[in-house]
Amino acid sequence: MKMRLTVLLLVLWAGTAFAGPPSLQGGKLMPIGTAHHVGVGWPSLFYEYWHSGTPDWAIGGEVVYGDWSGGYTNMEIGGAVNVPFRWHLSKTGSADIGFQVKPGVLLGSMDAGRWGDRFVCGIRAELSVPVTIELTPKVNLITGGAIPLTYMIVDGADDYFLLPLLARIGAEVQATEKITPWLLFELGPAIAFRDGTESEFAFRIWVGSAFF
Repeated sequence: MKMRLTVLLLVLWAGTAFAGPPSLQGGKLMPIGTAHHVGVGWPSLFYEYWHSGTPDWAIGGEVVYGDWSGGYTNMEIGGAVNVPFRWHLSKTGSADIGFQVKPGVLLGSMDAGRWGDRFVCGIRAELSVPVTIELTPKVNLITGGAIPLTYMIVDGADDYFLLPLLARIGAEVQATEKITPWLLFELGPAIAFRDGTESEFAFRIWVGSAFF
């Protein structure tokens, strides 16, 4: 009897030991219902209201005061609206892989280098492959990659197209059943296409929390 009970407990533990917390930064499907998602860092402060489904989706607002797409988009101040859609592609062991499309529109004032401060409109189609790796029942490792394709319309100066290629690394830590703080860092090259091409190091970093 004791042996059977021990085996049963081991089976239950194996099924839940790496269940991991809910994930909005990675590729794991969110729990059924809605969630509030907030973050602050470089280049922005944002809020998103998420809804579960196939795909999970959200609508959000963003106050931007830096490089909206990681590079070549250095805003003095601006506002953006984003509508992310996230599909779950597969689960392999403790890793959940997703695909996210995040269209967005930005309006504001940008430091345009030799052209000075200019009014800009940014149109972005951010594509990403978010990955959640469940490390413990309360900790997720976040990885994957993002390509925030961006077209910048600049008042009185040349418009340009931006191709950032960003690797992602971060973590989600479940504080309570309903609250999961997180950290996300993205970095890589950004390539700008205008009169020829140029590139620079790009990065974005946020801390925040999800409320389920």
